[in-house]
Amino acid sequence: MGERQKATNAKGKVIPFTPRQEPKLKKLDYMSPEQKRLRQKREKQRMDSQVRSTVVRNVGIFIGICVLAYLLKEIL
Repeated sequence: MGERQKATNAKGKVIPFTPRQEPKLKKLDYMSPEQKRLRQKREKQRMDSQVRSTVVRNVGIFIGICVLAYLLKEIL
């Protein structure tokens, strides 16, 4: 009997059922592997395009500064 009582006193939390409250358990959003792959592909493309635009902008600024420096050197 002593062992049986120990088993019923197991540690754990009982969540009372109240249907009008927000659920206290976290809901896991399931995503199929194909959707996950497509989402990762889109995120990678977005990151690549951001990096590409940043590089193009920085190269353009560098070329502009070089042309400006060359023109100033030729004038003076």
